[in-house]
Amino acid sequence: MKETTILLAVLMLLAISPIEAGSASQKAMEAFEDVCLRTDEYGCYVNHKYGYALAWPKRLLGPLGESDAGDGQIFASPDGLAELRCWGSMNDAPQQTVSAAMAQALAAPEQQVTYKHLGKDFFVLSGYADGRIFYRRSIMAHGTQATFELTYETSLKKVFDPVIRDISTGFIIDPAFALR
Repeated sequence: MKETTILLAVLMLLAISPIEAGSASQKAMEAFEDVCLRTDEYGCYVNHKYGYALAWPKRLLGPLGESDAGDGQIFASPDGLAELRCWGSMNDAPQQTVSAAMAQALAAPEQQVTYKHLGKDFFVLSGYADGRIFYRRSIMAHGTQATFELTYETSLKKVFDPVIRDISTGFIIDPAFALR
């Protein structure tokens, strides 16, 4: 309840204040709000340490609590067949580019990547690891890299494939979320 109240307050502040230079684009913020305001389907986790937010499908997954480091959270299905992890870090090194971060993620052992996409400030990888489907999206903005990874059993493909778009849309970095 406290998390929902805080999120609604942040969304109201963002709705009445103009989007400043350097914050998430108006289009990205509107897409994020569209997902997070569907409160019957999605919960929205806001990480104040790194200034990112993530929509998570609350009918399918439950929060396990924020990490001790405060960099992210895990959401898991009650039966353990699906898991959504998110984390953030500072991206202080100028040589750390989106393509370099993607190359590092591609080098992870024991994964079979079947889809990859590199954008201006993000990348997406999808495929199979440890007999499960994974979908990973990383975004870099405002000196922060934030990542989420959804993994689920192949038998749940029809359940989780439709929500990946909403989770991706409800994943943004914006300095307004940070309490720095």
